[in-house]
Amino acid sequence: MVLAALYLTCLVVGFLVGVTGVGGILIPPALILLSGLGTHTAMGTALASFLPLSLVGTWLYHRLGHLDPAKAVPYVLGGLITAGPGALLNAHVPGGPLILLLALLVIFAGFCAFRPPRVGAGGNLFWQGRNGVFLIGAVTGLLAGLTGAGGPVLSIPWMVVAGFPPVAAVALSMPYQAATALSGTVGNWSGGHVDFSLLPMLCLLEVAGFFGGVAVVRRIPAWLLRRIIGVLCSALGVFLLVRQLMS
Repeated sequence: MVLAALYLTCLVVGFLVGVTGVGGILIPPALILLSGLGTHTAMGTALASFLPLSLVGTWLYHRLGHLDPAKAVPYVLGGLITAGPGALLNAHVPGGPLILLLALLVIFAGFCAFRPPRVGAGGNLFWQGRNGVFLIGAVTGLLAGLTGAGGPVLSIPWMVVAGFPPVAAVALSMPYQAATALSGTVGNWSGGHVDFSLLPMLCLLEVAGFFGGVAVVRRIPAWLLRRIIGVLCSALGVFLLVRQLMS
């Protein structure tokens, strides 16, 4: 029964990622609560499970014409350049205040996603260019390295506010997640923090849920998807905030 709840969580998370690009942050606490894994192994196993999901997502969104490689490359590079230094700083900076800051930023970004983008505004033109996308990747990569939270939970609402079509913002998050999941999983695997007995089923269910989410998102109007992203990001920010305050 407990494993069934875990598997259902993975299916739902895959669906949420397919629709909004975010939701993976729910997997580590689910693994800790429902499988009995330690914190480090739960985080390592969750990160490893995102690799097949994000690779499939990158392929599928590119095939559907929603992924622009010219913007995906600087976005991924920005995240990879700063995630490592962020992880190193994490050892010297108190984690609690950083997670509280991230939670508040995610809540703020979620509320901002409700606003219709001002298409054609100068700031939006900057953020939609290569330099702007690189900067989004760099800032969110640094925060991800510092806090262990996924970058897309902040970058997707940021992109939506900047005027990216919501589906394009979700599509850009896929190669970013693939790159960070691969680099992180190598380190976690070498440290023995990946549970390979649970991993195959987690991957299978997340990918299955993801295909369901993508099938749904193609039928959702952009204005409604923008609001769904806003609600989910705000809820995840509250989740982060409550979890940190209760820890």
